[in-house]
Amino acid sequence: MTDTANHASGAGFSAENEDLLEYKELSRLAIGGMVLGVLSVLAIFTSVLWIVPVLAIILSLVAYYKIDRSEVLTGKGMALIGMGLAAIWLGIGVTQGGVRDRVMMTHSRELAKSWLELLLEKKTMEAHQLTLRPNARQSATTSLEGYYEKDDITKEDLLSFETHDAVKVIREWEGGPLEAKFDHDVSSSLYEGVNYGRHAFQIIDKESGKPLWEVEVLMKRERGYGEMQNEFFWIADSISLEKTYPDAR
Repeated sequence: MTDTANHASGAGFSAENEDLLEYKELSRLAIGGMVLGVLSVLAIFTSVLWIVPVLAIILSLVAYYKIDRSEVLTGKGMALIGMGLAAIWLGIGVTQGGVRDRVMMTHSRELAKSWLELLLEKKTMEAHQLTLRPNARQSATTSLEGYYEKDDITKEDLLSFETHDAVKVIREWEGGPLEAKFDHDVSSSLYEGVNYGRHAFQIIDKESGKPLWEVEVLMKRERGYGEMQNEFFWIADSISLEKTYPDAR
């Protein structure tokens, strides 16, 4: 009788806990991968946050691998959703970032050429103004000759700019008119929220077409301050003399 009771009791336990015996735990990695997949939308705002979809893909892949080889884990669907969302937003972010970088580089290159042309026209003061932040630049109606003459600090700053190697050789050129010929983009970078674009140009004798120097111009794009904090502006950060051809001597 005892054996019969025990058998009935065991049978009852199995029936009542059938769902429990078939229960599978939801993978925490799959949950994490899907959450990061949703947050991957942040990747469209800055390349720094591309790490979010990358982590989402890694977590989701690991989760899918473990679930596939486990008898007690579930959540493949969540892992797939996480991977899918991350891949979509990462693709959009990379594409958008590439387009943004190309536009930025094109703008930087055009401004670098315009600035260099001021130097070639011997408009050194105007060129120097573009090495300053907008709030330090003088208005178009200001006499730059008078401005630099009346202030010793700004005058010294201009003299320092004029003695830079690349600026000096251009100012001291006594031949015919000069022309800037774009050669190639050297590099682009983003550091602490500031975009940089470095561009290489050949300076040629416009009449003979012979190259005289090779220079590199570094432009930087910064966010404004105060009332201009929602605006961006470009600064001609520096110019370097990379090569001098025989005809320049």
